Amino acid sequence: FYRTMTLLVVASPCALVLSVPSAILSAIASGARRGILYRGGAAIETLANVSVVALDKTGTLTSGNLTLAEIEVFEGLEEQFRKVAHSLARLSEHPLSRAIRKIAATWGTPAMEAANFETILGKGVRANVDGETYVMGSRKLVMGLDRFANRELPPAGKTAGAVVWVAGDNLLGRMVFTDEVRPESAVTLKALHQQGVRTVMLTGDHPDAAQLIGTKVGIGEILSELSPDKKVEAVENLKEGGKVRVAMIGDGVNDAPCIAAADVGVAMGARGSDAALEQAEVVLMNDRIENFLLARLLSVQAKGIITQNIVVALGTVLVMVCAAFIYPVPLTLGVAAHEGSTLLVVLNLSLIHI
Repeated sequence: FYRTMTLLVVASPCALVLSVPSAILSAIASGARRGILYRGGAAIETLANVSVVALDKTGTLTSGNLTLAEIEVFEGLEEQFRKVAHSLARLSEHPLSRAIRKIAATWGTPAMEAANFETILGKGVRANVDGETYVMGSRKLVMGLDRFANRELPPAGKTAGAVVWVAGDNLLGRMVFTDEVRPESAVTLKALHQQGVRTVMLTGDHPDAAQLIGTKVGIGEILSELSPDKKVEAVENLKEGGKVRVAMIGDGVNDAPCIAAADVGVAMGARGSDAALEQAEVVLMNDRIENFLLARLLSVQAKGIITQNIVVALGTVLVMVCAAFIYPVPLTLGVAAHEGSTLLVVLNLSLIHI
């Protein structure tokens, strides 16, 4: 009976039960204090194994504070161009639309009522303004109009940036916006490269604009002119059939599908769209790209602590159970070993910090 009691005490899995959830909760709490929100323990464990990080450009690697560089009107009047652009931008929450609304406040050009407004995912918007149908968005959207089907649009200007086209039956023009690179982007990418992490930029922008930003931040690879579905396809290709763990960092509506497709979705919290935040498993609440390094470091630390705790807890149980079968271990020693392993697991959690 005495040996049975000892066996029951030393075989109790208290330390083993505490080893994983307590480490996960400790990492979540530590991240929350630094503006990193984990939505569950699975994200912490997976993020530690990530070897490829895909990033959106606008609002992620850049500040998202778009500045109008130039307006070029090829058909129609510039005043009409501004009115149509302002009218369509009022009904969209895309970062470029927000930039147009902001600059339109300085034009003094009133917006007109837009009817039958429609968002064309990954391309732009369409609506009726003053009885005419207009589109605003990418070059591909304009090329899809009947009157531009067999016509080449003017080439990109000298300024490399995000280009917004506006077109209709009697209007054709474009606006070029530039964006500032986040000072922390280059440092973050350099640190990831030093850790052996592959970095890839996924953007819907023109290759020239993407290359300009990519060169400044030192990104590993650049994939440009991607629609939302092409971004998802790119993420799936990076995963190599599940052999590689991929994290996707983004902030916009168009990033939401590929954030969901990645093994770990990460959203920029301050400027992030509702769709991106909904799909993300990790949210950088302070809108700081460098916090991704902290999130990954926390995950690596938590994974290491979990491994150590399992070894300590399971090792203690196995050693004491074997000893109890071979030799009549005193009950006091069994209690000390059981409580000691639990105490070591709890103390080990203090090592999770950044």
